[in-house]
Amino acid sequence: MLDYLLDETPIVAQHDAIIAANVDLRDHLSMINAALDCLSRLPEALRERDSDELTMLRLSIRCFNSGAAALRLLRCGYFQPCLTMVRDLIEVYFLMDLFNRDRDSLTRWHSSPEKVRKRDFKPVKVRERLDALDGYKDQRRAKAYALLSTYGAHPSPDGFSLISPDNLTQIGPFPDQTRLRALLEELAQHLAYAADVVVTFAQEDSGAVAAVAVRYRQALNHWRKRYLPTEQSHWPGN
Repeated sequence: MLDYLLDETPIVAQHDAIIAANVDLRDHLSMINAALDCLSRLPEALRERDSDELTMLRLSIRCFNSGAAALRLLRCGYFQPCLTMVRDLIEVYFLMDLFNRDRDSLTRWHSSPEKVRKRDFKPVKVRERLDALDGYKDQRRAKAYALLSTYGAHPSPDGFSLISPDNLTQIGPFPDQTRLRALLEELAQHLAYAADVVVTFAQEDSGAVAAVAVRYRQALNHWRKRYLPTEQSHWPGN
């Protein structure tokens, strides 16, 4: 029988109980589940007609993996690694959003030499191109990315707050209602948008894809109507 140093089961149980007792958190979890369901079904339904479509399918699978990993880390009380996964998610879906709007960029991205790809498609370049397409002047994408980098991916003094309940830095995971709520909202918002980007790409297809897309958009519209005016406002499509 295997033995592990850490057992997060009690933390998962506490966090699940917190979510179950709050209607807003239940709604955020439902949105996360709807997005994950969509991201898991679309790759199976879509036809892989060329290397562009195969690339987008693989990126959508990466969105699923990052989103599912973030949810698991959050339930287990690993708040900082959770945000690291959310930042990975946002970087991928920004790239996919650009590919939806500029299909030539998609071909260039997967066919260019690595040096050219890193130069032309580094995260800041992608964000700037999307902001230009949307006419945004407030750098909302950069702000969202910087927030997730500061608290999740990059070592920083501010990021210590995620591993320091009551300002006492703790080794390992721990349960916390405030952090759970904030990160569940963040994950719901970004995973919802990632799935919407994939649905937008898949709209040219038909049959099983259409059924998945319709069901997801219904869940998305219900959630957006209730929560986007009051939750974090950096939804890139607004």
